[in-house]
Amino acid sequence: MVRQVHDQLGCALSSVAAAAVGLAVAAAVRDAPRPSPGDYVVALIVTAVWALLKSTRLKGIGMLTGLDATPPLPEPAPAVAPPRRSLVQVRVFVPYLAVGLALVLLFDPWWALLPLIGAADWLTDALVTSLWERRHGRLLWREHTPDEPGRLAHTPLSGPRPPRTATDAPPA
Repeated sequence: MVRQVHDQLGCALSSVAAAAVGLAVAAAVRDAPRPSPGDYVVALIVTAVWALLKSTRLKGIGMLTGLDATPPLPEPAPAVAPPRRSLVQVRVFVPYLAVGLALVLLFDPWWALLPLIGAADWLTDALVTSLWERRHGRLLWREHTPDEPGRLAHTPLSGPRPPRTATDAPPA
């Protein structure tokens, strides 16, 4: 089981790493693409609009409806330290790198930037998910079960608060 935000950030980092390797290969084989400042502005505007659309309840685009529908974990998660995981996720890095390199070598060096589209999408997902977690006081977890791979469930941010008394004394 892994936190949803950590999974999304790892996927974004993996796609940025694939783009960096693709750019290095494009610079070695051909002329590396040199974006103009206007290209950066357009990319930031498109990413901001995409983030706004993802933070809605629009069917097919918005994430909030799906996040609100997540069930609680059936049992509390054990208090065991999670296994150490790599920051780069191979399931994202290898396909993005393979497709990007093939397109760079066959067509144009600009194709090395293709993985950045996935990075922008995963970063907006992570942003929307973390804001949802903060607003609702829950943590989203991605469960790895054989019958439903990638199923989301939530837990409270912290354990239940102790009951308050009139004098703020600990309950007897």
